[in-house]
Amino acid sequence: MKKLIIIFLLFQSYFLYSEVNTDFERLNNLFESANKLYNDGKYLEANYLYRDILSSNFVSKDLYYNLASSYAAIGSNGYAVLYYEKSLNISPFDKEIKVMINSLTGNNDHDSSIIIMMYISLILFLIFFTSLIVLLLKKRKLNKFLLILSLIFLVPTMLLNNNISSDYIVTIENANLYSGSSIKSKVISEINEGRKLRVIEEYDNWYYVKGNFRGWINKSSAEKI
Repeated sequence: MKKLIIIFLLFQSYFLYSEVNTDFERLNNLFESANKLYNDGKYLEANYLYRDILSSNFVSKDLYYNLASSYAAIGSNGYAVLYYEKSLNISPFDKEIKVMINSLTGNNDHDSSIIIMMYISLILFLIFFTSLIVLLLKKRKLNKFLLILSLIFLVPTMLLNNNISSDYIVTIENANLYSGSSIKSKVISEINEGRKLRVIEEYDNWYYVKGNFRGWINKSSAEKI
């Protein structure tokens, strides 16, 4: 009976691997086709293919970067900044991405230093926590010093991640900033496409945001990085 179970598991693993491998090859072929379309100046067609890959929940710095470039080429700067920022979240040291964001927004509002700090805190937490687990398994005794160090670096990691996950990009041209969560409220100002906002609160179809300003913006005007 054990042999039958092992054979079944081996076959299941083989078919699962084959399915994943086939799907990856399909996505890679789509990516290459999209790149060719982009290089041929067919930016809208390339954009469609990049978004098709994105719909499969595939996460890649290069995919985000190329999708952003296709949005920039067709004049959709808000979505271009959005996906450049997503790419920068994965690779916060990439100067080329920062240059592209700055060229579209005219400022350095990408907060890559926060992303770098979060990664450093996360790495230190993992080092101390792994050491704690290893010692715990060997000695079967809790090392309080390593536990404290793990918690010290876990807290800032969570706080920094929360800050990053609160960042949104204005994706429409000249979005209205209101004094309240209603279109009947007073319009405080207009926010340029591609501007980064930090969402403080959500209410129905509205975000309460802050930047160099505070106010309410309709959810359809911004997307999460």
